[in-house]
Amino acid sequence: MHDHPTLTGAHAENRDVIARLHEFDRWPGRWIWPMVGASLALSGAASVAYYSCWPLLLVAWPAIGAIDFVLVLAFHDASHGRLYPVHWMNEAYGHLMGTVMWTPLNVYRYAHARHHAQLGRPGDPELWPYNSPHIARPLRVLAAVIEILFGAVYTPLLFLRSVLVDLPTLRERKLIVLGYALCIGFWTVTIAITAFFGLWQMIIVTLVVPMFIAGMLQTLNKFEEHLGLHGQTVLGLTRTVVDRHRFGEIVSAAMLYNDHHGTHHRYAKIPYYYLPYATPYALAGASEPCPVFPSLFSAMINMMYCLGDPKVGPQWIKQKAPNAQASSIPQPVFTGVYNS
Repeated sequence: MHDHPTLTGAHAENRDVIARLHEFDRWPGRWIWPMVGASLALSGAASVAYYSCWPLLLVAWPAIGAIDFVLVLAFHDASHGRLYPVHWMNEAYGHLMGTVMWTPLNVYRYAHARHHAQLGRPGDPELWPYNSPHIARPLRVLAAVIEILFGAVYTPLLFLRSVLVDLPTLRERKLIVLGYALCIGFWTVTIAITAFFGLWQMIIVTLVVPMFIAGMLQTLNKFEEHLGLHGQTVLGLTRTVVDRHRFGEIVSAAMLYNDHHGTHHRYAKIPYYYLPYATPYALAGASEPCPVFPSLFSAMINMMYCLGDPKVGPQWIKQKAPNAQASSIPQPVFTGVYNS
């Protein structure tokens, strides 16, 4: 029997190892509540800085926003049932975060399942309108700008759209309505308390501004993962980052290895901490060239070229020759094999 890859330091070599990587062997969400505590502590510091030394807000806001962004990534893992081994704890975190973000867990799951199943195609609700050739370029550019600047508002509306244009089943509708009822209830109470005690400035400083920063980071992350790609498979439609530098590995771990995104789309039920172990096997089995970048920065720069004409999916190049490039965007070193 093979040793566990995380114990030997090896990468997955066959399907048996990949199967075992789907299993929990630790509590990956144990750091969640310390991060929530850090976010609250920094929010308290921001409220003090607002009255005593406002330039410190320029440090506190990005820090809180970055933590909130990681908590959103954890929400994504909870939607896959891969944040906590204990089901009710996984669901509790998902419902709590979804309520705060105006994106109920059941709504997110409904849209995200279609994102995985129809990645980049017209039926992908998370990448609309960039996956629709029927939408004019100026509107897609405008949508990209608004989504980057106001992702904290745009993203909940995008997920609301997903359940309105593609009606779910009766059971799903009941869960979705309940989720939005919780959102309305939570924010009604929050706004009422804020109005009663006159805490509007405090809420803006400690909650609203960091939420907008986190929303911007989440949008840029989503765009970096998929925008501008036109492959036929999930690996060809997803940027994967394999950074071998120590700092890059730290950033990757802090982002819950979200930069191994092609591997996640290939094996959506593998807990995030095993994604680097599965990446070589996933990419070695690619049926088409797939974009692998040596750093998150290089992947982000590659994505930036796409913002002048934001689009994604093979439907944009269906009238072209099979090997034709979809655009003049500079391409990374594409490979179907990951060299460890």
